[in-house]
Amino acid sequence: MSLIAAKIAVTPTLMWAVSAAARRWGSLVGGLLSGLPLTSAPISIYLAAEQGERFAADAAVGSVEGLGAVTFCYLAYALCAARMRAIPALCAALSAFVLGGVLLHGLVRPGPWLAAAIDLPAMALVVALCPPAGKPDATVDRPGPPRWDMPARLAAATALVLLVSTLAPYLGSGLSGVLGPIPIISWPLMAFARVQDGVGASLDVMRGSAQGSFGVLAFYVCVHLMLGHVGMISAYAVSIALSAACVLPWLFTRRRFRGSC
Repeated sequence: MSLIAAKIAVTPTLMWAVSAAARRWGSLVGGLLSGLPLTSAPISIYLAAEQGERFAADAAVGSVEGLGAVTFCYLAYALCAARMRAIPALCAALSAFVLGGVLLHGLVRPGPWLAAAIDLPAMALVVALCPPAGKPDATVDRPGPPRWDMPARLAAATALVLLVSTLAPYLGSGLSGVLGPIPIISWPLMAFARVQDGVGASLDVMRGSAQGSFGVLAFYVCVHLMLGHVGMISAYAVSIALSAACVLPWLFTRRRFRGSC
C-alpha cells in the first residue's frame, strides 16, 4: 500500500513541478526537466522494490532499447510538426514509438551497448532538428490555460505510471524496461504546448526532452551496471547524480543562448 501511495503522490507532484517550470521559464526548460529520469527513476525503483534488483537491472537493458524508440518518436514529431496539424503529428510520433520498440526490442534486441550507440546520434539529431524558438513576444496577449489543464496533465502522468508498474509482473523485465522510459511527463507537456502555444513551443519541449534523454541514458546504463553489485540506495544515488551531471551543461548552454538574444 505504501508503494501505491508513493506512486499516486510522487508522479503528480513531479508533473506539477515541471508544468509550473515550463510556464515560468518556457517550454524548453519544461522539456529539459521532463527529460530527466523524474518518472523513469521512480518506475525503476518500484520495479526493484516489488520485483527484485535483478529484475530492475535486466529491465534497464530494455529501457536503453526503449529510449531509442522514444527518440524515434521525437524524430517523427520533429519532422511532422510543421507539416501536420496537432493530432496527426502526435499520432505519427506515437506510431514511431511503437514501431521503434518493435524493431529495437522485438526484432533486433541490440543489448545495452549497441542500443546506446543507436540512441546517442539519434538524440543529437533531434536536438539539431529542433532549434530553440527564442524568447516569445511579450507584446502578444496569450490566454491563460483552462482550469482543466493542470488536472488533466496530472491524471495522464499518474495513470501511465500506475499502468506500467502494475503490468510489470505480467510483461517481464524486458518489456517492462521498454515501457519504463516512456516520456510520461514530456508527452502531455508537448501536447498541451502544441495546442496552447503552437508548433514552436512543442518543438522546444522536444528539444529539451532530447537533451534530458542523455541523462536518462546515463541513468539506465549505470543502473544496469551497479544494481546487484552495490547497495540499492547507492546504485540509484550514483545513477541519478550521473544523470543530473549529463543534463546540467544543457542548462548553461540555454542561459548563454538566451543571453545572446
